[in-house]
Amino acid sequence: MRLVRASTGQVLKLAASATLGAGGEAKVFAVLDAPELAAKVYHRPTAERADKLAAMLANPPEDPMASQGHVSIAWPSDLLLSAHGPSQVMGFLMSRVRDMHPIIDFYHPKTRRHRHPLFNYLYLVRTARNLAACVNALHARGYVVGDLNESNILVGETALVTLVDTDSFQVPDPRNGQVYRCRVGKPEFTPPELQSVSFAWVDRKPEHDLFGLAVLLFQLLMEGIHPFAGKHLGRGEPLPLEARVAKGWFPYAPVGRAGTAPMPMAPPFELLPPRIRDLFVQCFNLGHTEPGRRPAAAVWQAALLEAEASLTACAANPQHRYGNHLRACPWCERREMLDGIDPFPSLESLKRRFFARQRLRGRPLPRPAPAEYALAIAAARAAIRRQRRNRVLMGLALATTGILLVIYWLWALKLLLH
Repeated sequence: MRLVRASTGQVLKLAASATLGAGGEAKVFAVLDAPELAAKVYHRPTAERADKLAAMLANPPEDPMASQGHVSIAWPSDLLLSAHGPSQVMGFLMSRVRDMHPIIDFYHPKTRRHRHPLFNYLYLVRTARNLAACVNALHARGYVVGDLNESNILVGETALVTLVDTDSFQVPDPRNGQVYRCRVGKPEFTPPELQSVSFAWVDRKPEHDLFGLAVLLFQLLMEGIHPFAGKHLGRGEPLPLEARVAKGWFPYAPVGRAGTAPMPMAPPFELLPPRIRDLFVQCFNLGHTEPGRRPAAAVWQAALLEAEASLTACAANPQHRYGNHLRACPWCERREMLDGIDPFPSLESLKRRFFARQRLRGRPLPRPAPAEYALAIAAARAAIRRQRRNRVLMGLALATTGILLVIYWLWALKLLLH
């Protein structure tokens, strides 16, 4: 496939073998001529998509992580035009995101232990803060994500965040007052006032995003638990998650309308610092009927920065980080409750697991972000190499000794024969 880069007229080659992803509306390709870029090409380009992309290019948001050399919002950087026939916008270019993983890999406890075992609670809080910073930057420019959910957020090993599928955001065009709506959304991240509403007919507002943002923050800080998941109270079948959202059944509200209680295996709500707990109650309880009372992304960002600064390390396992408002380590208690399954395993336990897997010639551990883990794995591998080298040297020494003995006995035999 050949497409033309609108700003330069350069012809770009996009090969099917370089496909990075595909969906119902478009495919994403690596750009062979520019490895730092990715190209999103629509299956059915339209004039409305072209106008929306033009509005986005004319008013990009500030990237809150640009100073760290990271792209946190995968914003369009150029248009892609058809190379043959009448000029038509076929898609767009954006920065290529590398070494990033779906956010669910980090807040889901089992997946995190398997793929990112030293991504501890400090990194989860930092991920939450970085996510709030991204949403704040978009709202500052008048954008609304709309379909804010776990599938369009990627996280790196150092807790940096990238929002993708930005062309699905709700985009206002200041030139003509047109609003290009976000037409999709997941019910479990949709605020109560928009449940069962057709998104094609609704202009989203920042407070709608703030509900989805708070859901994701809750999942990051509470071991993947959805804020409206809980133990059903009363008679009849449990209501689906979106119905609980619509009714405002937040089970952690101090005084509320909850038809549910917290899930028995969920971390205690008291695990969170008081300020963070208050913000969740403000969003899900008070904000149920008054959406304007939901905390802004900037408020979350400041509170999460404070929460990160308050974290302390457990004496028994430095990977256990918890707020200094607690008297004891909640993760040690949770490990006991989970029959020894540690939410944040120690470095020593991971080193033991690494050596066990090496002995069994199994699959090696994934490599997470924290530098101490990388150093530990490097040291473990160096130790294995030393052991192998020592065995080789010992074998060579024994072989050399044997050869010398043979030479000696041949020499002695020659003397005896003469």
